[in-house]
Amino acid sequence: MTETLVIRLRASGDAPASWLIVDANGARSGNVQSGPVADALALSQGRRTVVILPAADVTLARPDLPPVRGAARIAQAVPFALEEYLASDLENLHFAVGARDTASSATPVAIISRSALERWQAAWEAAGIHPDAAYGESSLIPAAPNATVLVLDESSLFVSRPQQATYAIDAEPLPLALDLAVDAPQETGEHVTFYVNSSEYEKHQEAIEGLRARTATLQVKLLPDGLLPLLAAQLPAARAINLLQGPYAAPTSFGSQLKQWRLPAALAAATLVAFIGAQGFKLWQLKAAEKQLDAQIQATFNQILPGQPVVDPRAQIQGLLARAGSGGGALLPAMSLLAQAIAQAPATRVEGMSYRAGVLELRLVAPNVETLDTIKQAMGRDGATVELQSANPRDQLIEGRLQVRLGAA
Repeated sequence: MTETLVIRLRASGDAPASWLIVDANGARSGNVQSGPVADALALSQGRRTVVILPAADVTLARPDLPPVRGAARIAQAVPFALEEYLASDLENLHFAVGARDTASSATPVAIISRSALERWQAAWEAAGIHPDAAYGESSLIPAAPNATVLVLDESSLFVSRPQQATYAIDAEPLPLALDLAVDAPQETGEHVTFYVNSSEYEKHQEAIEGLRARTATLQVKLLPDGLLPLLAAQLPAARAINLLQGPYAAPTSFGSQLKQWRLPAALAAATLVAFIGAQGFKLWQLKAAEKQLDAQIQATFNQILPGQPVVDPRAQIQGLLARAGSGGGALLPAMSLLAQAIAQAPATRVEGMSYRAGVLELRLVAPNVETLDTIKQAMGRDGATVELQSANPRDQLIEGRLQVRLGAA
């Protein structure tokens, strides 16, 4: 699946959800849509689905943990490392652990109350949507290596600093929120990137532009379609923490893997069927050729040994060769020449044959003398000396006697 459906859920019960489709690089496809979350169901078919939960429900932290190996042990250690900073009982909270920072002992953690996560889970399942991942809004706020990133979205102000967990504070009143978010003026000041939608910028322009006097640099970036496109664009590169872990993990996607491999499996099955069909057709051809060869063998046998029952042609001919004595080594080549010549004159039949001392005597019945001459010429082309000793009429046919010697005359 190269496309992802990103659905943003709002904290207010009456606020509509919004959704957007992005590609593997985070580039949007189409416009932002909004409405009841069930309206996004059709777009989730055949696409990876991600839900974004309100920042108020999800807390991010980066506790320092002792060296612990194994995801299960890290998950056990995280709640106790944060216990003194949390007001709720640990058993009422769900801890999702992110990828540990290899350069330090800091471990990214997302915390949400079990009741809140189960409430959201019930909402999207009621809409028929089964997301592959769920992230808190703060997990997808962009970060800058040497700058503070501020994002104003309605009543929330997101603050992202390098190597720190992103957090959200109440944006009302905004000047007070900015005092809390931006460090006090220093000699150098800090670099700040400020994201805000157009209407919010017009409303709070004075407070936002007032940051220029307190910062080294200030970049203001407008969000014409709101926060969702900005959050969705971070999916490919952000190290966001998926809340669907442990008992809340999405069902191991046998179904999604089945969807992903459905086309390759269908192509493989079609290839297998085509291969079996081709092999079956080839076998049928071989059987047909075998039947045709058996018929030719029997016809040739009847011409060479007329009146003899066909039981085992190979054994019967070998017996004939054995009875022929020491000179039998030349009989088989002579018979081969005869079979090839008779094949050119199918109306001819062999009525008698004798072999002595390297000489094959043949008694043939043919439609005419020309046919006998054709057989003589055909056998003589391969080094045999063939003599037509007689040709006598018999019942509107010609009975001919041929003498065949292999080698020079």
